Amino acid sequence: MGVRVRVRVRYGSVSLDLVALVNIGYETDVPELLIPVDVARSLSLWPRLPDNTVVETYRTASGLMKVYRVGGAQVSLLVEGNEVRSSKAYIVISEYTDEALISDQLASELDIAIEDPARGLWRLRGEPLVRRSEELTPL
Repeated sequence: MGVRVRVRVRYGSVSLDLVALVNIGYETDVPELLIPVDVARSLSLWPRLPDNTVVETYRTASGLMKVYRVGGAQVSLLVEGNEVRSSKAYIVISEYTDEALISDQLASELDIAIEDPARGLWRLRGEPLVRRSEELTPL
């Protein structure tokens, strides 16, 4: 099942709420949110990429993947519609994914603690309340 949470992504004047998979196997040095092209388009980041975009090659479990990395985003964790944690993050655009992914560093910044990945259970670090994963919704 995995753990999916609702986040609000802000880039420039555009804001978008979406469900993202917390992927602690997506190891990064800084907070990153990997998004599909459709989400990038909704954030006005595609097809015309910002000037600060860096083209990189990421190593994944499926092999090498070309991505477009953009700085300057704000990602907030939403719980019951409220922003409870927030972090600056890089947006990583992939033409080969169909789901938004939260990196290990971003999960840490948002205080997400995975309790049971198979059952989709998580909590905010330091809080006793265990929450259920968000349902995956089409992008």
